[in-house]
Amino acid sequence: MEKIKYKNQEFEIKIVFEDNHLIIVEKPVGLLSQEDRSGDPDLLNIIKEFLRVKYNKPGDAWLGLVHRLDRPVGGLIAFAKTSKAASRLSQQIREHRFIRKYSAVTHGLLTPKNAVWADYISRDKIQGKYIATTKPDPAYRSKYQNCALGYQLQNYLPKHQISLIEVELKTGRSHQIRAQMKAHGHPLVGDRLYGKITDIDRSTDGPALYASFLQFKHPTKQEICIFRSKSEQYPFNLFK
Repeated sequence: MEKIKYKNQEFEIKIVFEDNHLIIVEKPVGLLSQEDRSGDPDLLNIIKEFLRVKYNKPGDAWLGLVHRLDRPVGGLIAFAKTSKAASRLSQQIREHRFIRKYSAVTHGLLTPKNAVWADYISRDKIQGKYIATTKPDPAYRSKYQNCALGYQLQNYLPKHQISLIEVELKTGRSHQIRAQMKAHGHPLVGDRLYGKITDIDRSTDGPALYASFLQFKHPTKQEICIFRSKSEQYPFNLFK
């Protein structure tokens, strides 16, 4: 765990892997992936500062964000340290060769135990949320885009009627997992925006969603990079 000072604050960030082209870190829950209008600290600039200090750079370190996580979601995120790496990783994402999987806890028992959901999701927020649907109104079709994910049931806890699942993104839309889970009747535990407000939801700090797996081809080597992580946070630890 690295302690990084940025904007008069200290952040503890786990550096999972680093070489000349990549740096893989675990984003803490509640931290922005990149800067927004709020002006709050963000992971991209925190890692830039980490690299600047580590390598004693006279100016800002170059760092490319090739994918992002929603603010309330923690887990693995990859940054490119060179423009070549950024370009090649972005191409893998466009070609669906950059695999991202998440651990999630949802309300209810998902059936079947594994499936792929191909839906549509609104391009913009509607009353503060992205809306996922299996069949948008034809009159508003242009306001929606395709979204798809696959899931696999890992465990079920009858006492709380919650499922632990692994989700693989097929597309990378904003709030996609949260919106699709709601659309299919299985909102994420702890998701105040898309979910329910039950006792178990109130016990969480946010949606029970964690980026737990990355797989992609190294941008400059003939190697497949695989990174795994697992959140120990509640409610995930209910399934231990």
